[in-house]
Amino acid sequence: MIADLKPVSTVPSDSFIFTSGKGKSIKGQITELSVPIPCRIRLFEKSGGKLIADVSTDQLGNYEFDHLTQIKCFIVAHHPTSKFNAVIQDNVVPK
Repeated sequence: MIADLKPVSTVPSDSFIFTSGKGKSIKGQITELSVPIPCRIRLFEKSGGKLIADVSTDQLGNYEFDHLTQIKCFIVAHHPTSKFNAVIQDNVVPK
């Protein structure tokens, strides 16, 4: 099961970020030392730093952000026990 996209309520559904259909998506898996881990993932718009969505992965670390247009983003993954600093993936583009 892949985490459902739930836009943060304080972020308006800007037409340049979201589409009414499934649109483009960003998906992946979070691992620690090659072992999948569940954690919190945040998706931000790159140009302005606006928070687009905040989700939790499934138990196998899988996530998916969908209903997106072609924008540049960055993703922040937070370690579930705060054992490590957050990991950032930059220049992510929906496909």
